[in-house]
Amino acid sequence: MEGEAGRFRRNRLVPVPHVATLAELNALIEGWDAEDDQRRIGARAHTIAEYFATEQPLLRPLPDEPFQTGREFAPRVDRRAQICVRTYRYSVPAHLVGRRGRVLLHSDELLIFGGSQVVARHERLIAKNGCRPELDHYLEVLLRKPGALPGATALEQAQAAGKFTPVHGAWWAAVRKAHGDAKGTRVSAYG
Repeated sequence: MEGEAGRFRRNRLVPVPHVATLAELNALIEGWDAEDDQRRIGARAHTIAEYFATEQPLLRPLPDEPFQTGREFAPRVDRRAQICVRTYRYSVPAHLVGRRGRVLLHSDELLIFGGSQVVARHERLIAKNGCRPELDHYLEVLLRKPGALPGATALEQAQAAGKFTPVHGAWWAAVRKAHGDAKGTRVSAYG
């Protein structure tokens, strides 16, 4: 097993594939894994998938009771409504500024709790010192500071991700034209 993991890493992950997200990397790895299932080791009679099908019934089942696999942190929410977990910054709803949040870090995602409820969920960042602001987390700030939206990092990232489309932009511009910048932004955020 260990030798096969090393072979897979050397043949598939060197050089390191260029991907934008962990989900994209996982999809690549799943495809390569499916290819390897059809591979034969040396002159053996069966494929890797056939050998696994023979051995699978001999493996122990997963435990019945669920268990937590993430790592817990308790960072403080800064004045920008962000938390820092292992040099990465993630946004949280603005009403949590100044409080400590409970964070559960998994291999592919980060869960942020307010009490017992999940208040934010982010895909885990892969770029060192990265930042992931979520535009929805800042909507309540727009009631107090409507001028903060133009040029905001959260808005730029939402536009780049396709979450704030040109249709949203046109609607926001029309509302601002009808009601003025401050009131128009508030109306856009809260209807």
